[in-house]
Amino acid sequence: MLDCTTKCGFIKKFLIVIGILFMFYSCENKFGPPRTDYKSEELPDQESWNSTVIFSDSGKVKAILKAGHISVYNSRYYTLVEDGAIVDFYDENGEIVSTLTGKRGKVLEPSKDIEIYDSVIVVGKKNNTLVTTKRMNWNNEKRRVYSDAFVKIKTEKEEIEGYGFESDQNLKNYKVFKVTGIITK
Repeated sequence: MLDCTTKCGFIKKFLIVIGILFMFYSCENKFGPPRTDYKSEELPDQESWNSTVIFSDSGKVKAILKAGHISVYNSRYYTLVEDGAIVDFYDENGEIVSTLTGKRGKVLEPSKDIEIYDSVIVVGKKNNTLVTTKRMNWNNEKRRVYSDAFVKIKTEKEEIEGYGFESDQNLKNYKVFKVTGIITK
């Protein structure tokens, strides 16, 4: 029969051997050369994290986009927006009129139109209008938001559901193209 000192010494040695084997196993692929077979079109021309992009015309701010991660692809004529996107839309007086949020999106060049995807919410600041959908677009030149996806609109007076949506960026004058339900309050 083994005494406690012999057992403890054996267990210590066993744990040390297991620890060394685990270290070698976990470091196996870390010593290889870095990947160098990237194609240039796969890589972004620029990247930034926790960024803010301002859309303006003649010195007046039209929109401000904030994102967790932005990747610019010049040859593809777009910028990818990931890790959350928040777009504040401004009126001619410099006041925020609505806010568009989603998980990811794209800014199209050279028009600067914006597409936002995944868990999209648009909130009108002055009229308490709330629009939820999977995908929403913003036309920079016309200052309009639109979607061809299913939308839910909530106002103080009604709730509307349907497919296809278009509105001014203030969410004051909107249309739903294929209405599937209306609830008036």
